[in-house]
Amino acid sequence: MNYQNKVIFRNLFLLVALAGCLAAPRLEAVEEIKVPFNFQWGESAQRLEDSLKRVQARVVERKQVQSRQCLVVEGIPQKLLQRALFYFENDSLNEIELHYGDPSWDGTQYGNFFDQTRRNIEAKYGIGRVIARQKTRDGDVLQTVIGYQWAQDVATLSLYYYTAEQAAQSYRLLSLHYRGF
Repeated sequence: MNYQNKVIFRNLFLLVALAGCLAAPRLEAVEEIKVPFNFQWGESAQRLEDSLKRVQARVVERKQVQSRQCLVVEGIPQKLLQRALFYFENDSLNEIELHYGDPSWDGTQYGNFFDQTRRNIEAKYGIGRVIARQKTRDGDVLQTVIGYQWAQDVATLSLYYYTAEQAAQSYRLLSLHYRGF
């Protein structure tokens, strides 16, 4: 092999190696999905309520959802957070559902908020998996649900955008669901 062929071969090898590096999937470090508000999975309802009182949040409803106790809480000082639902199985915290939004927003503003929230979550936890994307009609009400999920060994995080529209009236909700295993 002459010198010119060696140079061509070396350059071709470098080009193939570079293309392989660019085509390989990127391995990005992702953060661990943590329990919101510095709580821990397994905390008791009483301990959680005591913590909420310190920030002047209030339990506005207590209900049974299937086999779990649910505390509906309002007044947690976080921008755009309307309410939080804390679920307990055998007095052990295992899920938190956070409802976000602003009643003055239109559909475009909610859509932008949903997209920005999804991008922020993906920056922390990687690309989410689509778990819901549907439009259904119930009588004269058009309902839309879009959902993404991020799963790790000890927790999952799901993001949902729900709308219900009837003529000029509409209801919109963005919710985050943290669930521990």
